[in-house]
Amino acid sequence: MLTSAVVMAGTTASVPFRALGLDLLRGMAIIGMVLASLIPYDGNWPGWMYHAQVGPPAFTFDPDKPGITWVDLVFPFFLFSMGAAFPLALGGKLERNQYLLLFKGILKRGALLLFFALALAYLTPGNLQAGNPINWLTALVAFGCFFLIFMPHKWSKTRGYLLQLAGFALVAALVWGHHHYTGNFFSLWKSNIIILVLANMAVFGSLIWVLTSRNWLMRMGVLALFAGVWLTHGLPGSWTAHLWGFHPSVAWFYQFSFLKYLCVVLPGSILGDLLLNYRKEAEGRFEESDYRSAWSIVLVSLLFVVLNVYTLYARELVANLAGNALLGVAGFFILRNTGTGKLTLYRRLFQWGFFFVVLGVFFEPFEGGIKKDPSSFSYWFLTSGLAFLAYLICDRIATVGRHNAVALALIRCGQNPMIAYAAGAFLVMPVLGLLHILPLLDGLKQYHALLALVRTVVVTVLVVWTTAYATKRKWFWKS
Repeated sequence: MLTSAVVMAGTTASVPFRALGLDLLRGMAIIGMVLASLIPYDGNWPGWMYHAQVGPPAFTFDPDKPGITWVDLVFPFFLFSMGAAFPLALGGKLERNQYLLLFKGILKRGALLLFFALALAYLTPGNLQAGNPINWLTALVAFGCFFLIFMPHKWSKTRGYLLQLAGFALVAALVWGHHHYTGNFFSLWKSNIIILVLANMAVFGSLIWVLTSRNWLMRMGVLALFAGVWLTHGLPGSWTAHLWGFHPSVAWFYQFSFLKYLCVVLPGSILGDLLLNYRKEAEGRFEESDYRSAWSIVLVSLLFVVLNVYTLYARELVANLAGNALLGVAGFFILRNTGTGKLTLYRRLFQWGFFFVVLGVFFEPFEGGIKKDPSSFSYWFLTSGLAFLAYLICDRIATVGRHNAVALALIRCGQNPMIAYAAGAFLVMPVLGLLHILPLLDGLKQYHALLALVRTVVVTVLVVWTTAYATKRKWFWKS
Protein backbone atom coordinates (compact mmCIF):
# COMPACT_ATOMS: atom_id res chain seq x y z
CA MET A 1 0.00 0.00 0.00
CA LEU A 2 2.94 2.30 0.55
CA THR A 3 3.87 1.89 -3.09
CA SER A 4 2.18 3.63 -6.00
CA ALA A 5 2.66 3.42 -9.73
CA VAL A 6 1.74 6.14 -12.17
CA VAL A 7 3.01 7.15 -15.57
CA MET A 8 5.37 10.09 -15.44
CA ALA A 9 5.37 12.72 -18.18
CA GLY A 10 6.75 11.54 -21.48
CA THR A 11 5.94 7.85 -21.13
CA THR A 12 3.32 5.59 -22.60
CA ALA A 13 0.42 4.14 -20.66
CA SER A 14 1.85 0.65 -20.81
CA VAL A 15 4.99 1.51 -18.86
CA PRO A 16 4.44 1.87 -15.09
CA PHE A 17 6.48 4.35 -13.10
CA ARG A 18 6.28 5.40 -9.46
CA ALA A 19 4.67 8.69 -8.57
CA LEU A 20 7.96 10.17 -7.45
CA GLY A 21 6.31 13.44 -6.47
CA LEU A 22 4.13 11.56 -3.98
CA ASP A 23 7.16 9.67 -2.69
CA LEU A 24 8.97 12.99 -2.19
CA LEU A 25 6.01 14.53 -0.36
CA ARG A 26 5.76 11.48 1.89
CA GLY A 27 9.53 11.46 2.43
CA MET A 28 9.63 15.12 3.39
CA ALA A 29 6.72 14.56 5.78
CA ILE A 30 8.25 11.55 7.52
CA ILE A 31 11.68 13.16 7.85
CA GLY A 32 9.94 16.32 9.05
CA MET A 33 8.39 14.23 11.82
CA VAL A 34 11.79 12.81 12.73
CA LEU A 35 13.41 16.25 12.69
CA ALA A 36 10.64 17.83 14.79
CA SER A 37 11.01 15.12 17.44
CA LEU A 38 14.76 15.80 17.73
CA ILE A 39 14.76 19.59 18.04
CA PRO A 40 15.85 20.36 21.62
CA TYR A 41 13.27 21.96 23.89
CA ASP A 42 15.34 25.06 24.59
CA GLY A 43 14.14 28.60 25.17
CA ASN A 44 16.97 29.89 22.96
CA TRP A 45 15.03 28.89 19.86
CA PRO A 46 12.05 30.68 18.28
CA GLY A 47 8.53 29.36 18.69
CA TRP A 48 8.06 28.52 15.01
CA MET A 49 10.49 25.62 15.43
CA TYR A 50 7.93 23.77 17.56
CA HIS A 51 4.22 22.98 17.55
CA ALA A 52 2.33 26.26 17.88
CA GLN A 53 0.56 25.12 21.05
CA VAL A 54 3.78 23.90 22.75
CA GLY A 55 6.43 26.58 22.38
CA PRO A 56 9.10 28.40 24.36
CA PRO A 57 9.90 29.50 26.92
CA ALA A 58 7.86 27.16 29.15
CA PHE A 59 7.02 24.45 26.57
CA THR A 60 3.73 23.80 28.31
CA PHE A 61 0.67 22.84 26.29
CA ASP A 62 -1.66 25.77 25.68
CA PRO A 63 -4.89 24.56 23.99
CA ASP A 64 -6.15 28.13 23.65
CA LYS A 65 -3.25 29.39 21.53
CA PRO A 66 -4.18 29.49 17.81
CA GLY A 67 -1.80 29.26 14.88
CA ILE A 68 0.34 26.73 13.06
CA THR A 69 4.03 26.26 12.31
CA TRP A 70 5.86 24.09 9.78
CA VAL A 71 5.95 21.35 12.42
CA ASP A 72 2.15 21.26 12.36
CA LEU A 73 2.17 20.46 8.64
CA VAL A 74 4.24 17.26 8.61
CA PHE A 75 1.69 14.84 10.08
CA PRO A 76 -1.27 15.96 7.93
CA PHE A 77 0.99 15.91 4.86
CA PHE A 78 1.83 12.28 5.66
CA LEU A 79 -1.86 11.45 6.18
CA PHE A 80 -2.65 13.14 2.88
CA SER A 81 0.01 11.01 1.18
CA MET A 82 -1.52 7.89 2.71
CA GLY A 83 -4.90 8.80 1.27
CA ALA A 84 -3.35 9.49 -2.14
CA ALA A 85 -1.92 5.97 -2.15
CA PHE A 86 -5.32 4.26 -1.77
CA PRO A 87 -6.38 4.48 -5.46
CA LEU A 88 -2.89 3.69 -6.68
CA ALA A 89 -2.45 0.64 -4.47
CA LEU A 90 -6.02 -0.72 -4.36
CA GLY A 91 -7.36 0.31 -7.75
CA GLY A 92 -6.10 -2.79 -9.55
CA LYS A 93 -7.81 -5.20 -7.15
CA LEU A 94 -11.01 -3.18 -7.33
CA GLU A 95 -11.05 -3.23 -11.14
CA ARG A 96 -10.52 -7.01 -11.09
CA ASN A 97 -13.37 -7.41 -8.56
CA GLN A 98 -11.03 -9.08 -6.05
CA TYR A 99 -13.13 -7.91 -3.13
CA LEU A 100 -12.17 -10.66 -0.68
CA LEU A 101 -8.47 -10.10 -1.31
CA LEU A 102 -9.03 -6.35 -1.10
CA PHE A 103 -10.79 -6.35 2.27
CA LYS A 104 -8.43 -8.97 3.67
CA GLY A 105 -5.48 -6.79 2.74
CA ILE A 106 -7.06 -3.70 4.33
CA LEU A 107 -7.72 -5.47 7.62
CA LYS A 108 -4.28 -7.08 7.62
CA ARG A 109 -2.65 -3.71 7.13
CA GLY A 110 -4.62 -2.21 10.00
CA ALA A 111 -3.64 -5.10 12.29
CA LEU A 112 0.06 -4.84 11.41
CA LEU A 113 0.07 -1.09 12.00
CA LEU A 114 -1.67 -1.63 15.33
CA PHE A 115 1.06 -4.09 16.30
CA PHE A 116 3.69 -1.57 15.14
CA ALA A 117 2.09 1.13 17.31
CA LEU A 118 2.22 -1.09 20.40
CA ALA A 119 5.77 -2.31 19.76
CA LEU A 120 7.13 1.19 19.15
CA ALA A 121 5.56 2.60 22.30
CA TYR A 122 6.77 -0.22 24.53
CA LEU A 123 10.26 -0.93 23.14
CA THR A 124 11.52 2.59 22.40
CA PRO A 125 14.64 2.91 24.62
CA GLY A 126 13.35 6.04 26.34
CA ASN A 127 10.25 4.13 27.48
CA LEU A 128 12.15 1.18 28.96
CA GLN A 129 13.30 1.04 32.59
CA ALA A 130 16.48 -1.00 32.37
CA GLY A 131 19.92 0.62 32.01
CA ASN A 132 20.82 2.29 28.74
CA PRO A 133 23.00 -0.52 27.32
CA ILE A 134 20.20 -3.04 27.79
CA ASN A 135 17.61 -0.60 26.45
CA TRP A 136 19.71 0.12 23.37
CA LEU A 137 20.39 -3.56 22.71
CA THR A 138 16.67 -4.27 23.10
CA ALA A 139 15.89 -1.62 20.48
CA LEU A 140 18.45 -3.05 18.06
CA VAL A 141 17.02 -6.57 18.42
CA ALA A 142 13.49 -5.17 17.92
CA PHE A 143 14.65 -3.32 14.80
CA GLY A 144 15.92 -6.62 13.40
CA CYS A 145 12.62 -8.29 14.29
CA PHE A 146 10.74 -5.66 12.31
CA PHE A 147 12.59 -6.83 9.20
CA LEU A 148 11.28 -10.34 9.79
CA ILE A 149 7.73 -9.08 10.33
CA PHE A 150 7.33 -6.35 7.74
CA MET A 151 9.75 -7.14 4.91
CA PRO A 152 8.27 -9.28 2.11
CA HIS A 153 10.30 -12.45 1.63
CA LYS A 154 11.28 -14.01 -1.68
CA TRP A 155 11.00 -17.54 -0.39
CA SER A 156 7.93 -19.74 -0.22
CA LYS A 157 4.83 -18.56 1.61
CA THR A 158 5.41 -21.13 4.33
CA ARG A 159 8.95 -19.93 5.00
CA GLY A 160 7.78 -16.32 4.90
CA TYR A 161 5.10 -16.99 7.48
CA LEU A 162 7.60 -18.83 9.69
CA LEU A 163 10.03 -15.89 9.56
CA GLN A 164 7.22 -13.49 10.37
CA LEU A 165 6.10 -15.70 13.25
CA ALA A 166 9.69 -15.77 14.53
CA GLY A 167 9.74 -11.96 14.46
CA PHE A 168 6.50 -11.75 16.44
CA ALA A 169 7.84 -14.33 18.95
CA LEU A 170 11.09 -12.41 19.49
CA VAL A 171 9.24 -9.13 20.05
CA ALA A 172 6.94 -10.90 22.51
CA ALA A 173 10.00 -12.28 24.30
CA LEU A 174 11.50 -8.78 24.60
CA VAL A 175 8.23 -7.42 25.98
CA TRP A 176 7.92 -10.36 28.41
CA GLY A 177 11.50 -9.91 29.62
CA HIS A 178 11.12 -6.20 30.38
CA HIS A 179 7.67 -6.78 31.85
CA HIS A 180 8.86 -9.40 34.35
CA TYR A 181 12.43 -8.33 35.11
CA THR A 182 12.39 -4.52 35.00
CA GLY A 183 8.85 -3.74 36.12
CA ASN A 184 7.99 -2.05 32.83
CA PHE A 185 4.48 -3.49 32.65
CA PHE A 186 2.90 -4.06 29.27
CA SER A 187 -0.46 -2.47 28.53
CA LEU A 188 -2.58 -2.40 25.39
CA TRP A 189 -3.42 1.19 26.29
CA LYS A 190 0.19 2.30 25.75
CA SER A 191 0.76 2.80 22.03
CA ASN A 192 2.38 5.20 19.59
CA ILE A 193 -0.48 7.60 18.89
CA ILE A 194 0.76 8.57 15.41
CA ILE A 195 0.91 4.97 14.19
CA LEU A 196 -2.36 4.16 15.97
CA VAL A 197 -4.08 6.95 14.05
CA LEU A 198 -2.49 5.69 10.83
CA ALA A 199 -3.84 2.19 11.55
CA ASN A 200 -7.36 3.58 11.90
CA MET A 201 -6.98 5.67 8.74
CA ALA A 202 -5.60 2.70 6.81
CA VAL A 203 -8.77 0.75 7.57
CA PHE A 204 -11.52 3.36 7.53
CA GLY A 205 -9.97 5.52 4.82
CA SER A 206 -9.41 2.53 2.53
CA LEU A 207 -12.94 1.19 3.05
CA ILE A 208 -14.52 4.58 2.35
CA TRP A 209 -12.40 4.97 -0.78
CA VAL A 210 -13.50 1.53 -2.02
CA LEU A 211 -17.17 2.38 -1.43
CA THR A 212 -16.89 5.80 -3.09
CA SER A 213 -14.26 5.07 -5.74
CA ARG A 214 -16.58 6.22 -8.52
CA ASN A 215 -18.35 9.00 -6.67
CA TRP A 216 -16.33 11.93 -5.32
CA LEU A 217 -19.50 13.72 -4.21
CA MET A 218 -20.39 10.80 -1.95
CA ARG A 219 -16.83 10.78 -0.59
CA MET A 220 -17.06 14.44 0.33
CA GLY A 221 -20.50 13.69 1.75
CA VAL A 222 -18.84 11.36 4.26
CA LEU A 223 -16.99 14.40 5.61
CA ALA A 224 -20.31 16.23 6.03
CA LEU A 225 -21.73 13.26 7.95
CA PHE A 226 -18.63 13.19 10.15
CA ALA A 227 -19.00 16.92 10.80
CA GLY A 228 -22.58 16.30 11.93
CA VAL A 229 -21.43 13.75 14.51
CA TRP A 230 -18.50 15.93 15.61
CA LEU A 231 -20.70 18.97 16.20
CA THR A 232 -23.58 17.18 17.96
CA HIS A 233 -21.98 14.40 20.02
CA GLY A 234 -21.91 16.64 23.09
CA LEU A 235 -25.71 16.71 23.28
CA PRO A 236 -26.77 14.43 26.18
CA GLY A 237 -28.79 11.41 25.11
CA SER A 238 -28.26 11.93 21.37
CA TRP A 239 -27.55 8.93 19.17
CA THR A 240 -24.43 10.72 17.97
CA ALA A 241 -23.19 10.75 21.58
CA HIS A 242 -23.57 6.96 21.69
CA LEU A 243 -21.82 6.61 18.33
CA TRP A 244 -19.01 8.81 19.59
CA GLY A 245 -18.50 6.80 22.78
CA PHE A 246 -19.32 3.42 21.18
CA HIS A 247 -17.72 1.08 23.70
CA PRO A 248 -14.93 1.95 26.15
CA SER A 249 -13.35 -1.51 25.88
CA VAL A 250 -12.20 -0.88 22.29
CA ALA A 251 -10.81 2.60 22.95
CA TRP A 252 -7.25 1.25 23.09
CA PHE A 253 -7.32 0.71 19.33
CA TYR A 254 -10.35 2.67 18.07
CA GLN A 255 -11.91 5.99 19.02
CA PHE A 256 -14.39 7.90 16.90
CA SER A 257 -12.32 11.05 17.43
CA PHE A 258 -9.54 9.46 15.34
CA LEU A 259 -11.83 9.72 12.34
CA LYS A 260 -11.31 13.48 12.26
CA TYR A 261 -8.25 12.78 10.16
CA LEU A 262 -10.51 11.50 7.39
CA CYS A 263 -10.83 15.22 6.64
CA VAL A 264 -7.20 15.00 5.45
CA VAL A 265 -7.02 11.42 4.19
CA LEU A 266 -10.09 11.56 1.93
CA PRO A 267 -8.99 14.76 0.14
CA GLY A 268 -5.67 12.98 -0.34
CA SER A 269 -7.49 10.11 -2.03
CA ILE A 270 -8.77 12.60 -4.62
CA LEU A 271 -5.16 13.38 -5.49
CA GLY A 272 -4.60 9.64 -5.96
CA ASP A 273 -7.63 9.41 -8.23
CA LEU A 274 -6.36 12.33 -10.30
CA LEU A 275 -2.95 10.70 -10.65
CA LEU A 276 -4.59 7.43 -11.65
CA ASN A 277 -6.68 9.21 -14.28
CA TYR A 278 -3.59 10.99 -15.56
CA ARG A 279 -1.83 7.65 -15.92
CA LYS A 280 -4.70 6.30 -17.99
CA GLU A 281 -4.82 9.41 -20.16
CA ALA A 282 -1.01 9.41 -20.65
CA GLU A 283 -1.08 12.87 -22.12
CA GLY A 284 2.67 13.19 -22.55
CA ARG A 285 5.34 15.77 -21.81
CA PHE A 286 5.08 19.47 -21.15
CA GLU A 287 5.08 21.60 -24.24
CA GLU A 288 8.02 24.01 -24.36
CA SER A 289 5.65 26.91 -23.75
CA ASP A 290 4.28 25.19 -20.63
CA TYR A 291 7.52 25.10 -18.64
CA ARG A 292 7.20 28.72 -17.52
CA SER A 293 3.63 28.08 -16.41
CA ALA A 294 4.65 24.92 -14.54
CA TRP A 295 7.38 26.68 -12.58
CA SER A 296 5.18 29.73 -12.03
CA ILE A 297 2.45 27.63 -10.44
CA VAL A 298 5.09 25.90 -8.31
CA LEU A 299 6.20 29.33 -7.06
CA VAL A 300 2.60 30.34 -6.33
CA SER A 301 2.07 27.05 -4.46
CA LEU A 302 5.19 27.63 -2.36
CA LEU A 303 4.01 31.15 -1.54
CA PHE A 304 0.64 29.72 -0.45
CA VAL A 305 2.35 27.43 2.06
CA VAL A 306 4.67 30.15 3.41
CA LEU A 307 1.90 32.76 3.56
CA ASN A 308 -0.51 30.59 5.53
CA VAL A 309 2.05 29.30 8.00
CA TYR A 310 3.47 32.77 8.69
CA THR A 311 0.24 34.78 8.83
CA LEU A 312 -1.69 32.22 10.88
CA TYR A 313 1.18 31.84 13.35
CA ALA A 314 1.59 35.63 13.62
CA ARG A 315 -2.23 36.03 13.65
CA GLU A 316 -2.12 38.45 10.72
CA LEU A 317 -5.56 37.38 9.54
CA VAL A 318 -6.24 40.30 7.22
CA ALA A 319 -2.95 39.64 5.43
CA ASN A 320 -3.91 35.97 5.28
CA LEU A 321 -7.21 36.69 3.57
CA ALA A 322 -5.73 39.20 1.14
CA GLY A 323 -2.72 37.04 0.35
CA ASN A 324 -4.78 33.92 -0.32
CA ALA A 325 -7.08 35.89 -2.61
CA LEU A 326 -4.20 37.40 -4.59
CA LEU A 327 -2.36 34.10 -4.90
CA GLY A 328 -5.57 32.37 -5.98
CA VAL A 329 -6.10 34.93 -8.74
CA ALA A 330 -2.46 34.57 -9.80
CA GLY A 331 -2.74 30.77 -9.91
CA PHE A 332 -5.90 30.71 -11.99
CA PHE A 333 -4.43 33.31 -14.34
CA ILE A 334 -1.30 31.20 -14.88
CA LEU A 335 -3.38 28.10 -15.57
CA ARG A 336 -6.09 29.77 -17.66
CA ASN A 337 -4.94 28.16 -20.92
CA THR A 338 -3.46 24.77 -20.10
CA GLY A 339 -4.23 22.93 -23.34
CA THR A 340 -3.33 19.29 -22.84
CA GLY A 341 -0.60 17.45 -21.02
CA LYS A 342 0.55 17.48 -17.45
CA LEU A 343 -0.33 21.12 -16.96
CA THR A 344 -3.99 20.05 -17.12
CA LEU A 345 -3.32 17.81 -14.11
CA TYR A 346 -1.65 20.75 -12.37
CA ARG A 347 -4.73 22.89 -12.97
CA ARG A 348 -7.01 20.27 -11.40
CA LEU A 349 -4.71 19.86 -8.42
CA PHE A 350 -4.44 23.63 -7.94
CA GLN A 351 -8.22 23.97 -8.05
CA TRP A 352 -8.69 21.34 -5.35
CA GLY A 353 -5.87 22.80 -3.27
CA PHE A 354 -7.27 26.32 -3.48
CA PHE A 355 -10.76 25.06 -2.58
CA PHE A 356 -9.57 23.37 0.61
CA VAL A 357 -7.37 26.32 1.58
CA VAL A 358 -10.37 28.65 1.23
CA LEU A 359 -12.54 26.19 3.17
CA GLY A 360 -9.95 26.15 5.95
CA VAL A 361 -9.76 29.94 5.99
CA PHE A 362 -13.55 30.21 6.26
CA PHE A 363 -13.48 27.87 9.28
CA GLU A 364 -10.52 29.70 10.89
CA PRO A 365 -12.53 31.76 13.41
CA PHE A 366 -14.38 28.65 14.63
CA GLU A 367 -13.25 27.16 17.98
CA GLY A 368 -10.91 30.05 18.72
CA GLY A 369 -8.76 29.84 15.60
CA ILE A 370 -6.76 27.18 13.78
CA LYS A 371 -5.06 24.64 16.05
CA LYS A 372 -3.35 21.31 15.66
CA ASP A 373 -4.13 20.17 19.18
CA PRO A 374 -6.99 20.07 19.81
CA SER A 375 -7.28 20.04 16.06
CA SER A 376 -9.92 22.13 14.33
CA PHE A 377 -11.92 22.02 11.12
CA SER A 378 -9.76 24.85 9.84
CA TYR A 379 -6.62 22.80 10.52
CA TRP A 380 -7.87 19.69 8.71
CA PHE A 381 -9.12 21.48 5.62
CA LEU A 382 -6.34 24.06 5.30
CA THR A 383 -3.55 21.48 5.63
CA SER A 384 -5.32 19.34 3.02
CA GLY A 385 -5.30 22.27 0.62
CA LEU A 386 -1.66 23.04 1.34
CA ALA A 387 -0.83 19.35 0.77
CA PHE A 388 -2.32 19.52 -2.75
CA LEU A 389 -0.11 22.53 -3.44
CA ALA A 390 2.92 20.91 -1.80
CA TYR A 391 2.46 17.94 -4.14
CA LEU A 392 2.77 20.30 -7.13
CA ILE A 393 6.10 21.49 -5.75
CA CYS A 394 7.30 17.95 -5.06
CA ASP A 395 6.26 16.68 -8.48
CA ARG A 396 8.35 19.31 -10.26
CA ILE A 397 11.34 18.73 -7.98
CA ALA A 398 11.08 14.95 -8.39
CA THR A 399 10.74 15.26 -12.17
CA VAL A 400 13.72 17.54 -12.79
CA GLY A 401 15.85 16.61 -9.79
CA ARG A 402 15.28 12.91 -9.24
CA HIS A 403 18.99 12.28 -9.84
CA ASN A 404 19.99 14.87 -7.24
CA ALA A 405 21.43 13.11 -4.19
CA VAL A 406 19.32 14.97 -1.62
CA ALA A 407 16.05 14.71 -3.55
CA LEU A 408 16.70 11.03 -4.31
CA ALA A 409 17.40 10.28 -0.64
CA LEU A 410 14.12 11.93 0.42
CA ILE A 411 12.24 10.09 -2.34
CA ARG A 412 13.65 6.81 -1.06
CA CYS A 413 12.57 7.73 2.48
CA GLY A 414 9.08 8.27 1.13
CA GLN A 415 9.18 4.83 -0.46
CA ASN A 416 10.11 3.22 2.87
CA PRO A 417 8.43 5.35 5.57
CA MET A 418 8.16 2.69 8.27
CA ILE A 419 11.93 2.29 8.39
CA ALA A 420 12.38 6.07 8.34
CA TYR A 421 10.02 6.44 11.28
CA ALA A 422 11.67 3.76 13.43
CA ALA A 423 15.34 4.07 12.46
CA GLY A 424 16.13 7.01 14.74
CA ALA A 425 15.00 5.48 18.03
CA PHE A 426 15.69 1.81 17.19
CA LEU A 427 18.95 1.98 15.22
CA VAL A 428 20.74 5.32 15.02
CA MET A 429 20.42 6.43 18.65
CA PRO A 430 21.25 2.99 20.12
CA VAL A 431 24.33 2.64 17.90
CA LEU A 432 25.52 6.15 18.79
CA GLY A 433 24.88 5.37 22.45
CA LEU A 434 26.78 2.06 22.43
CA LEU A 435 29.69 3.77 20.65
CA HIS A 436 29.68 6.51 23.35
CA ILE A 437 29.08 9.19 20.71
CA LEU A 438 25.67 10.24 22.00
CA PRO A 439 27.00 11.76 25.27
CA LEU A 440 29.50 13.78 23.25
CA LEU A 441 26.76 15.17 21.02
CA ASP A 442 24.58 15.93 24.05
CA GLY A 443 27.46 17.77 25.72
CA LEU A 444 28.08 20.19 22.85
CA LYS A 445 25.33 22.57 23.97
CA GLN A 446 27.36 23.62 27.01
CA TYR A 447 29.79 25.39 24.67
CA HIS A 448 27.18 27.25 22.62
CA ALA A 449 23.39 27.07 22.34
CA LEU A 450 23.63 26.63 18.56
CA LEU A 451 25.61 23.41 19.02
CA ALA A 452 22.55 21.78 20.57
CA LEU A 453 21.30 21.35 17.01
CA VAL A 454 24.33 19.24 16.02
CA ARG A 455 22.74 16.15 17.58
CA THR A 456 19.49 16.90 15.76
CA VAL A 457 21.22 17.22 12.40
CA VAL A 458 23.48 14.18 12.85
CA VAL A 459 20.65 11.84 13.84
CA THR A 460 18.34 13.13 11.08
CA VAL A 461 21.02 12.73 8.40
CA LEU A 462 21.80 9.20 9.59
CA VAL A 463 18.09 8.32 9.51
CA VAL A 464 17.84 9.59 5.93
CA TRP A 465 21.00 7.71 4.90
CA THR A 466 19.88 4.47 6.60
CA THR A 467 16.45 4.55 5.00
CA ALA A 468 17.80 5.50 1.56
CA TYR A 469 20.32 2.66 1.76
CA ALA A 470 17.65 0.13 2.77
CA THR A 471 15.43 1.30 -0.09
CA LYS A 472 18.28 1.07 -2.58
CA ARG A 473 18.84 -2.53 -1.44
CA LYS A 474 15.08 -3.13 -1.77
CA TRP A 475 14.67 -3.80 1.95
CA PHE A 476 11.12 -2.51 2.26
CA TRP A 477 8.90 -2.69 5.31
CA LYS A 478 5.27 -3.08 4.27
CA SER A 479 2.14 -3.40 6.33
